[in-house]
Amino acid sequence: MAFKQTVHRVLFGVVTGLGGIAGILFGLYSARYLVGLTQVTIYACYAAFTILGLVLGILLADPVADAAAETVESATSSLQKMALSEVVLGALGLIIGLGLAFFVSLAIQSFKFESVPLIGAWLSPVLILFNAVLFGTLGAFVGVRFSAAKSVRGFLEAKGEKAESLVLIDTSIIVDGRLAAVLETGFLPGQVVVPQFVLGELQTLADSEDPLKRVRGRRGLELLEELRSSHPFQVADDPVEGKGADQKLVKLARTTHAALLTNDYNLQKVASVQGVKVLNLNQLAAALKPTVLPGQVLQLSLQREGKEAHQGVAYFEDGTMVVVERGRPHIGKDVIAEVSSVMQTATGKMVFAKFRHLVEANSASEESA
Repeated sequence: MAFKQTVHRVLFGVVTGLGGIAGILFGLYSARYLVGLTQVTIYACYAAFTILGLVLGILLADPVADAAAETVESATSSLQKMALSEVVLGALGLIIGLGLAFFVSLAIQSFKFESVPLIGAWLSPVLILFNAVLFGTLGAFVGVRFSAAKSVRGFLEAKGEKAESLVLIDTSIIVDGRLAAVLETGFLPGQVVVPQFVLGELQTLADSEDPLKRVRGRRGLELLEELRSSHPFQVADDPVEGKGADQKLVKLARTTHAALLTNDYNLQKVASVQGVKVLNLNQLAAALKPTVLPGQVLQLSLQREGKEAHQGVAYFEDGTMVVVERGRPHIGKDVIAEVSSVMQTATGKMVFAKFRHLVEANSASEESA
């Protein structure tokens, strides 16, 4: 707050002084047109224009100083949050941009703008100033964006990995609770990265007054703490422009060519439209759901004996094994069986069913009826 007040006071004085200087310059400029006036009258006009400029400067100083102080404070805060590499490359980009602006300005000065009515004398300086601001801003912007992309990918380059192997983690995946199990399988295609703004969103949830949100946020932070030792992940602490975590995630994924792991359906659609590869854990779980449910009646062809003396074994088209209780006497025949349970193991999925009757016997009974 003290810094903002100091900036406001300095700018208030500067704007007021500029108003007075503008009044003096306007008085001097208009002196050439004051013909037939005495010297005293001319000095009185100088004084009047100077006072008028000071008054206008004082009237405009407060709102201009407020706006400028807000801008300076915001820029200072942004600089403090920026990584050193971003500041250095941003400054280098600014210098390069101003260098290009210098050569463009030389070309602008070669034109004869004085022949343009009314604004000819001011046109060249205005274009030169606009050119410097344009190229300087563009150079600084490119430098900062280049730094953000390089800093996130730097740790991969040190390991000889590709940036395409990055997987950005969304908040919804962390609070979901299944991330550790997914990482344990080793199916994720690359290095896991948790952006700093996702950690900030988790902290906001953990500090929320809503009990449900608070529990989810704390569970997410605890999960990340556990993963730090078992499955090390990278934290991307470089600031990313955007209004919310979702928009920042998409921008970071596009910049680094990373995949995005999420459970958020809307985020998946937005990211897919912008060309980001999305890994949806809910879709993966749906794809792994059993194709049969307990109580479902199936027609099976028993092909061999099971481990137990009374069991027969059949197979689905995808190779899933079905163990049929009391099916051993009917090996080589088609039977009707009812699913009793489905078991997912490390080696695959197994279905257990109970024998009901032979398909041939069922057909014969229907014919006799």
